[in-house]
Amino acid sequence: MLEIKKIYHYYGKAKALEEINLKVEEKALDAVIGPNGAGKSTLLRVISGLEEPDRGKIEFLGERIDELKAHKIAKKGISHCPERRRLFYDMSVADNLKMGACLIKNKEKYKELRDFVFETFPRLKERRKQRAGTLSGGEQQMLAIARSLMSNPKLLLMDEPSLGLAPKVKKKIFDAIETIKQEGTTLLLVEQDAVLAMNVAENIHVLEEGKIEMRGTKEELEREPRIKEIYLGI
Repeated sequence: MLEIKKIYHYYGKAKALEEINLKVEEKALDAVIGPNGAGKSTLLRVISGLEEPDRGKIEFLGERIDELKAHKIAKKGISHCPERRRLFYDMSVADNLKMGACLIKNKEKYKELRDFVFETFPRLKERRKQRAGTLSGGEQQMLAIARSLMSNPKLLLMDEPSLGLAPKVKKKIFDAIETIKQEGTTLLLVEQDAVLAMNVAENIHVLEEGKIEMRGTKEELEREPRIKEIYLGI
């Protein structure tokens, strides 16, 4: 579904991404793990068109997208759930969901998507008239994910969904991520909590200093001494 070929990205003279090659198959859940500053968020921003790569190309469903603007990439079926939520904080939960569904013109489809996110996140249904800025951190993260789902994406990019959350809330978020995958949405997940990411992902890509240093399944990476020591604390 998604193929990234030799992508480079710079901030001035600083190299943020170096020769990134990555494939995500349809209906898969892939994770990118790595330390702060490794380039994980930059990678998602390059895929969704918020940043332009300096070299290389990105193909989605067989079509090159790295030269497209972000809104055109969104129309192709890629939704980006950003780090730190980026909600419309003065708007209600319901209105945030409507903003996420701006590409959906069919009323029945809108209702179907809204019902799905309320079923996945029942708390949002209870809070639908409440301002987003008054929600708890966990509820805000639920809303960020729900808003991203309202565009009915083929590919959902998720940036640090567990950031700043308590362990119980993290579990709820990752239970929801597994539900989303089961419904057929392809996911590319960026996550600093390697244990959480490896527990749900089929394939894991280890990004360090802008490079993919290692990749494999959970079982393969758990056999690597360096992964066990640095990421799993074993």
